[in-house]
Amino acid sequence: MDINKELRILKKIAMLFSIILLAGCSYVFPVPTKYEPPRNTSDIAKVRLMGNPLYYSIRQKNDTGDLVGGFVVEHNRFVNIGLGTTVDSGFPKIQGKDYSGKYFETLVIADRKTEINYLAQNCSVTLGVIPKRDATYEVHYSDSDLTGYCVLYIRPVVFDEVNSIYIEGSN
Repeated sequence: MDINKELRILKKIAMLFSIILLAGCSYVFPVPTKYEPPRNTSDIAKVRLMGNPLYYSIRQKNDTGDLVGGFVVEHNRFVNIGLGTTVDSGFPKIQGKDYSGKYFETLVIADRKTEINYLAQNCSVTLGVIPKRDATYEVHYSDSDLTGYCVLYIRPVVFDEVNSIYIEGSN
């Protein structure tokens, strides 16, 4: 390889590195936004995100029509290792279902376009939903239902008055 060509490549690399340094880490690695659940409102729905909470994010349309939100668990701008922790807010649970794994319970504003995202190393999927007021939902992902794809499922948690238990409803 020609020495001049190698020098030009090194100069380009040095220039790129300088730009990154001058721009700062906040430009190259911005702090990920965190989802803030609604406060002091009666127009809410409950959402339980099953699995690793570190991989979930929620965005909802605000009053101006923009989708706002972020990850449900605070993220580091560089590396995120771990499984996050279970957040149990006391939402109704489906009778007989195993809740020993990780999950995250949060509130969303009802009757608004909502995007629930799951972003892991080999899986990126978005589910659009408009949650109903006072409803409880369970969201879970699967990377084995469809070969080569990951899928998010959402099901309402409903009260069965005949048996006096909570069950998984249909959409």
